[in-house]
Amino acid sequence: MNNYWKVILATVVIFGAGVVTGGLLVRLARTPVPPPPSRGQLRPADPVSAGGLRLEFLRRAQRELELTADQRDRLGRILRESQDRTKKLMEPVAPQIREELRRTRAEFVEALTPEQRIRFNELARQQQQQQQQRARELRNTNSREAPLEAAPQ
Repeated sequence: MNNYWKVILATVVIFGAGVVTGGLLVRLARTPVPPPPSRGQLRPADPVSAGGLRLEFLRRAQRELELTADQRDRLGRILRESQDRTKKLMEPVAPQIREELRRTRAEFVEALTPEQRIRFNELARQQQQQQQQRARELRNTNSREAPLEAAPQ
């Protein structure tokens, strides 16, 4: 019975990954790439990791809900424990998800013309560079900001 639920979970996760990948590819293909911000402009960094998401959530909750220190501690612990449990659930299916994403991308590219493939590869490279830049900016922002007393990083 336990394996039955693992198969269902893996199927749901793979389907969800396919939906997300398809949505990102459609958005990537339709959205013009904005120019990078000039030196004086700052744009908010997107949290790209589970730890970054947790920290951003805790900061926002602290501002908007006026949390006490005890509440921040408790919420940080709850989020961290949830992420640990989710990570354990994903470990067995992560290789299959990566393979499914690789296969989907290969099939997607196969359906394109040679000119479209060149443009697609360029768009994918730009997307990857933007994600890496956001990750760097988030690390820099988090290291410059005063850490939340209760927010584990």
